[in-house]
Amino acid sequence: MRSALLAIATGLVGAALIHIIIILALPMWTGKDAWTRVKALGDANRFYSLANEPNLTGLYNENPYIRSAVCRFDITDGPVRVIASGDVPFWTLAVYDASSNETYSMNDRSSIGSGVNIVFVTPAQMLQLRRFMPRALERSVLVELSRPEGYVALRAVAPAQSQRPAARAFLSNAMCSGITIDPS
Repeated sequence: MRSALLAIATGLVGAALIHIIIILALPMWTGKDAWTRVKALGDANRFYSLANEPNLTGLYNENPYIRSAVCRFDITDGPVRVIASGDVPFWTLAVYDASSNETYSMNDRSSIGSGVNIVFVTPAQMLQLRRFMPRALERSVLVELSRPEGYVALRAVAPAQSQRPAARAFLSNAMCSGITIDPS
């Protein structure tokens, strides 16, 4: 009797674990994960503003006081620099890898200056930059990423109606572009 109860309990625990694993893995198998949706927006190294209402992409702002834009990047062949500036009450930036794991984040309270000036690099590119730092990147925040592909989510908060044009301008003027490291 005791072994039958142990077998039933083991079977129930095993079935529960398998169901949990399947539920957590389902977005990856269906192509409805954030990475797939960001890739579907268009080319890499370009910010795409997100709408403020539900749409076919599944990427939109749920909060009416926040404006968002995303940029997909690949730093395999060279670093990517993200720059944004403007007069917004608050901005935040989050970097995700291709598995949609957050790998880095910052906001205007933790940045150097008032704008965004970040360079994403691989470990090898970081070593090269430490030896030959271009003058244009001296005031940039250098972020070493372990995986080369990912995306940046840039958000601007506009709690008042009068601040919304500034938030839209902040995001529309944001740049996400590849750069070359010239060792000379």
